[in-house]
Amino acid sequence: MTGCHHHTHQTLTYNPLLGSWQLQSVKWISVARTVQIEQAQPGLFIFDESYYSLMWSPKQTPRTPFVNLSKPTDEEILDGFRSIVFNAGTYQISGQQINTTALVAKVPGFEDGQQHYNFYFENNQLILTMYDETYPDGSKPDWSGQWQTEFTLIRAQ
Repeated sequence: MTGCHHHTHQTLTYNPLLGSWQLQSVKWISVARTVQIEQAQPGLFIFDESYYSLMWSPKQTPRTPFVNLSKPTDEEILDGFRSIVFNAGTYQISGQQINTTALVAKVPGFEDGQQHYNFYFENNQLILTMYDETYPDGSKPDWSGQWQTEFTLIRAQ
């Protein structure tokens, strides 16, 4: 009886983004000014080999809970919608850039939309800067070319 060993050679590329990252701060940066939340509300960015998921709040204060969790008012629903950002999908890395494509998104119709980021590491923090966004129809949001959003994240423990 003879054995046949079949070896495959794979080139493994190190991906420093893999894992879960907790949001520490967020900045909205334009040429004219910067708006910052120094101590961000809880947020989480997760990367595996092919997929990402991000959830964070653009508010400086904690989100307001519904008075009755199973029966929110229309006002509570609207406030809740405005107080959270999320999407998830696939991503690709090229050098220090990430391009994401949403499979699911908070905003209906953004599925297949793309977000474009630069990233680098500083003092064990991931600095992730969204510099552009493209809607599924190829158009851009009003802020495109005027604002960037910088997220400072630390690896979740």
